[in-house]
Amino acid sequence: MKKVMLTLFALFTISFLTSCSSDSESVDSSNPTVADATAKDYNHSTFELELLDLVNEYRVSQGLNTLSIIEHISYVSAGHDDYMISVNQVSHDNFNTRKTNMQQVLGAIRVGENVAYGFSTPEAALNAWIQSDSHRANLEGDYTHFGIAVKDNLEGRKYYTNMFIKK
Repeated sequence: MKKVMLTLFALFTISFLTSCSSDSESVDSSNPTVADATAKDYNHSTFELELLDLVNEYRVSQGLNTLSIIEHISYVSAGHDDYMISVNQVSHDNFNTRKTNMQQVLGAIRVGENVAYGFSTPEAALNAWIQSDSHRANLEGDYTHFGIAVKDNLEGRKYYTNMFIKK
């Protein structure tokens, strides 16, 4: 029961706070954060794992290190997908809340995020990120870990949140 309540509290907090996306390394302590417990039971879909593999393949092709998956990052990303679906808009809303959570729960010193909407394959989503300077900068950034969540809205359109951290 405690785990269910913690999960509901985390999703509520992620869904209703506002801020903007940035990759600065300072903590914004004025925003409440989700609970300081690490989510360890996120079950990635085959689709999500394929996209994570593609991101690592792309990084290797650029001479960069591969990233390790942390389930907590995917769990927080799933909360943002839920938010985007609820407002029917792709955005980086509430980024500072997710960033602060990564810093406090995982000890992240850098946090980045890519979002997307509507791509039907992992390859299409990755290619769109590669074509965008700011998204490509995150793909090629100085990070050590990542996570992703991909969720369908009621019409079957996919929402993507891919987060990156450096520990």
